[in-house]
Amino acid sequence: MKRLLVIILTAFITISCSHENENKVVYMVRHAEKDATPKNNPPLTTDGVIRSVDLASWFKKIKVDTLFSTDYVRMRETAKPLAEQQNLEISIYNATDFDGFAKQLKKMKVDTILVIGHSNTILEQIEALGLEKPQEEINENEYDKIFELRLGSKEVITHNYGSKYKE
Repeated sequence: MKRLLVIILTAFITISCSHENENKVVYMVRHAEKDATPKNNPPLTTDGVIRSVDLASWFKKIKVDTLFSTDYVRMRETAKPLAEQQNLEISIYNATDFDGFAKQLKKMKVDTILVIGHSNTILEQIEALGLEKPQEEINENEYDKIFELRLGSKEVITHNYGSKYKE
């Protein structure tokens, strides 16, 4: 009897864990347009501020549970309008700890996560989550993509956003 109970419990736990990320969606976005100075930690340009508002607008009908950013001015400024709109705290993450951050995202008990990232880390983070990169690189002047990662189906959907794009 004990053996049967252990088998049933093990099967239940296995099934529960395998469905943990079934509905989880992680959105990854590069920070908005940045100024040229100061070189090490620039703020957003006027176009970048406009794009950050466009980002919040794009997510108006999507409830974001958790918002991540690295600890740079341009990242926090990109996240700020959405954080204010959805009453979210901006959580800081280490953009170069791909595997550690992927594990953290997968363990989270939330369905919808937005990560504001860098052009040279987003695609690697997508791979660390076990999905295929949607493109080879993010160009230096490319700020208009939202990568929607559906962890359950291992699907990556690319969206364009900003004032000049209408989906």
